[in-house]
Amino acid sequence: MPSTSQGRRFEFIDALRGFAALAVVLPHTLGLFIYPHPSWLSQLFLRLAEYGRASVEVFFVVSGFAIAYSLRDAVSGSFSLGRFMLRRAVRLDPPYWAGLLLGGLVVIIRARVTHESIALPSPGKVLAHLLYLQDILGLGQFNVVFWTLCLEFQLYLAFAIMMRSISSLRGTTRASSGIWAEADRYGWLMVAAFLLSLILSHTVWPMLPGWFVPFFYLFLSGSLAAWKTLGRISDRLFQLCLLAMALALLAKPEAARVFGFLAVFAVYVAIRRGGLHRWLAGRAAQSLGRISYSIYLVHVPIAGVFLGLRTRLAPDSKLVSLLCLSGVYLSTIALALLFHRVVEVPCLRLSQQLKRSRSAEAQGIQQAPPA
Repeated sequence: MPSTSQGRRFEFIDALRGFAALAVVLPHTLGLFIYPHPSWLSQLFLRLAEYGRASVEVFFVVSGFAIAYSLRDAVSGSFSLGRFMLRRAVRLDPPYWAGLLLGGLVVIIRARVTHESIALPSPGKVLAHLLYLQDILGLGQFNVVFWTLCLEFQLYLAFAIMMRSISSLRGTTRASSGIWAEADRYGWLMVAAFLLSLILSHTVWPMLPGWFVPFFYLFLSGSLAAWKTLGRISDRLFQLCLLAMALALLAKPEAARVFGFLAVFAVYVAIRRGGLHRWLAGRAAQSLGRISYSIYLVHVPIAGVFLGLRTRLAPDSKLVSLLCLSGVYLSTIALALLFHRVVEVPCLRLSQQLKRSRSAEAQGIQQAPPA
């Protein structure tokens, strides 16, 4: 997560991401509460699972904030689209590949235990997953949550192209008077793209996996929040965007869209109250934020293991279901801590080295004497 000053993080943003990761685990444990006979516990967890699924939209808002803030200096000519995407790939791809391997390992172990045959995926499906194209090509997912990673890649690329395109134009500073003073050029581009995506998402393009367009407004709402933090968009213009988002809920008051709005609204309140560095800054919340990506990657295979365990031990026991749910969360957090340390941290360090080397190169170019 980018920082406002060297070594400082947006603690509230990190914590939101961590809690959203925990919430997303819940719908994938729903099988633990499906019994041979109707149960009040099943109904309760059906409702909770719906809220858990809706928490995915929080990730898009948080990602928009993080990426926009990281590209706050894109106004300079040193911004490289290729270098940016390389850094994102170095940061995110190896943990994603490790998650794929974990899922495959669990499938193999389950097949061995149950004496079933192992269905190997085609090389084309594996390649599609490595390139985040499985949904676009209609090949299905190895892991049901990976559809959001495909969208994240598209969102990063689309936003970076936007920023690179306008950074190549002259006169990118904020106007001093009139309506144009409400935001700089980047901010106005974000607002225009936000409104267009908001309209498309609530009319002709439903929120379905595959393409980023219907989710782009959530990402851009977070980006606009980052621009608000930087003072590059006025409070009044940001409030108008929030109002448009709230009015759109009247057309489609779905839980996912509501959670997306609540996430960006909470970030806005934190900005106004100076809470970005104070709220949810405790050690536990920050630890969850740091390992949120790993939680997202590993929880589905673990949930599958405990579902098989519960089915074998006591298919109609509510107590065993609750114990297995606790086991899912504890095992997920433990494995996510290991994933984070062994896989994520080295990737993060390499990504930061690429950023520093690019910054040093750009600074050298700027300080070089004219020929």
